[in-house]
Formats: sequence, structure tokens, C-alpha cells
Amino acid sequence: MLGSGAATPGPTHVAAPDAHAWAIAAATAAVRVPAPNAEAAAWTVRGWADVAVGCLALDGPAGLRRTGAFGGLDEAVRNTPVTSAGQHAARLRQIRQFAGPVPRWYPDTRPVSGPVRDVRKLAWQAAELLACFGQLLMMTAGGLPWRPACPLRSARQLAWGVRYRPSPSDEHVTVSLPVNRWLARRTWMCLPGLPGPATAVAEVPSTASALAQQIWRGVHEGAHLDHLSALARPVPAVPSPAEFGAGLLAAESYAMAVEILAAVEGVLAGEGDAVWQLGAGLIERATRLPGGADPAPEFVDLPTLAEVYVLGPLEVLVGEAAAQGLPEEIISALRTRWSAACAAYPPAGAFEAAAANLVRGAVGIGPATLALLIRGQIFMEVNPA
Repeated sequence: MLGSGAATPGPTHVAAPDAHAWAIAAATAAVRVPAPNAEAAAWTVRGWADVAVGCLALDGPAGLRRTGAFGGLDEAVRNTPVTSAGQHAARLRQIRQFAGPVPRWYPDTRPVSGPVRDVRKLAWQAAELLACFGQLLMMTAGGLPWRPACPLRSARQLAWGVRYRPSPSDEHVTVSLPVNRWLARRTWMCLPGLPGPATAVAEVPSTASALAQQIWRGVHEGAHLDHLSALARPVPAVPSPAEFGAGLLAAESYAMAVEILAAVEGVLAGEGDAVWQLGAGLIERATRLPGGADPAPEFVDLPTLAEVYVLGPLEVLVGEAAAQGLPEEIISALRTRWSAACAAYPPAGAFEAAAANLVRGAVGIGPATLALLIRGQIFMEVNPA
């Protein structure tokens, strides 16, 4: 079995009919999204672009046009017409071009048609709480030792992140792909033709800093691979339920919860560089909401997906809705580590209390009070009696 970060130059070796069947199943799963109207169209095409990344891994840059994965994607897109999808269609079409001219029935790059709902008040409150905690983590990081970032290789970054992931797995395959990070938005996936649990991660160029990539790959994407490995798939040729729709919401909730845990454990381990980057990552997720201080174009028509990065981890850490969709083995390991981290670092306990009050609709600790509590705790740690 290929171990942690085991690499293949791509494409993976799988029979064309199997690749074709996988692409149809994945593209069909991408249509089932928990959102209506314009948001549903945008989300569907975003999912198809993620499927196209998998097609590229299976077919290779030459793109088997009819019998391979791209042929299956073409068939599924034709059977589920979406007229336009803006930036998501642009990404899908660029990847599809590896297999030749884009079929005429693919969605075009005009903006999605129809209104998209606003971000909910609860999500804004969760974002405020997350940003507050992120700021305090970055402040704490200034007083901790810093270490050089890992080399820009998936295997090294994932190996580094094992210490911070509650349920680390080592059964994935790394596939090098000729696309950049903008095209390959989701680089973790399950593919046919690989040894169980068939998890793969794409190695693609990125313009992010080495430290940001170390955290993104070693903690966040590593958590996704751990989650995929824990999910049983009765039919290996179909995608994992964590890759699309409601399953993707649960997956992102878990990966973000692992990031928060990693930040606190990084404080306890004295890894200032990791703590600073993880804190900055929390702020980035909080401010990139549609209508936020630094909105991300990627989520302008995907409020449901944008919200889950701020609300989902809070629900996971306090045992609410998002946690109930995760395998027991990984949620138990996460909760055990999180409880120990809160006991060892009181500011994390204050954060958990505020999160519980928020997601359960209780009146109590809010972001402003949390900030005062944590700042007081930091002051006592820096200036002991």
C-alpha cells in the first residue's frame, strides 16, 4: 500500500470505463446541494470544476474525451443543464480544455441568474467570535519561538501536521497536476483505481507563503484526508459523501475545528509560527464572507458554503449539529484533544463557552467579553504574580 504522501506522476492508472463511471457519479453528486436557485447553480458548477480536477488526475492532460473521466463529466453536465455560473464556469471550462474543445452545453461565464441570499446574522456573530480568537492567537504567537517553514512538498507538510491532527491517516496518494491553486480549489478527493481508502491529494503550484502552505496542507487538507479515510464507501467507484453538498459542509466544519485545536495545541507546544498562521487563517475566514471586510470573490454567490467555515467548527467543538454528521471515531478523538487543550489553556475554555452560547442561542459570553477574558489571561501569563 502506498504510504503517507506516496507520489505518482499522474494520471493514476485506472481503466477508462471505471474513470468514466466515477466521473458520472461524482458530477451527479455535485448537483445535490443544500441551497436553492442561483446559489444552487453556482455551487453545482463549482462542484463540477472539482470533478474536473479528478478527471485530470485520471485521464491525464491528454484527456480521454469519450471513454474516460472527462467523457463521463461531459455526459453528466449535458444531462443537468445550467446556463451560466460566472467564475465557477470559467474554472470548469479552463480545466475541461485539457481534453479538447469545451462542449457547447457547458455553462458559460455570465453571472448566475437570480438573487442570492445574504449571510445570516448568526454567521456574522460566529465570524466576530472567530476573528477575536484569531487576533488573540496572533498576539500570543509574538511571545513564542518561531521555526523555519517546511519544504514545499506535500509529504513533508502532511508529516509535520500529524502532531496536530487527532486522527491522522497515512494511506493517501499524491498526484502532480498541471494546474495552479486557483483551478484546483479542492485538491483532496477519493479516486478509483487506488488502494483503499482511495484517498488522493493533488500537488499543484501555489503563490501562498511556505508557512501558509504548510498549515493549509499539513493541518486543513490533512484533516480532510483523515475524514475521507474514516468514511466507509460501499462502492469504491463512487466519490466519498464528504466531497459534495451537505457532506462537504460537514467536512469543512471538521477541518476548521482541527485548525482551531491545532492553534491551541501550538500555543502549548511553543510553535509561534504555526500559531500566528492559524490565527491569521481564522481572521481570513471571518472577513471573507460575502459583504465582509475582505470578501472573497470565490464565495460571493455561495453564502451557505462561506458560512460553514465560521459556524461549522463552533458546532463541531461544542457537539452541536455539524458534529453529528461526522464518524464517531474522528469526532471522539477531536473532542478528547480539545477538552485537554481547554484545560491546559484557559483562553480556549473561554472561547468554547462563547461558542456554546452562540450556537445554542443562550445569553452569556459574547465576543467582546471573550476578548477581555482572554486578554486578562494572557496578561497574567506574561506578568505572573
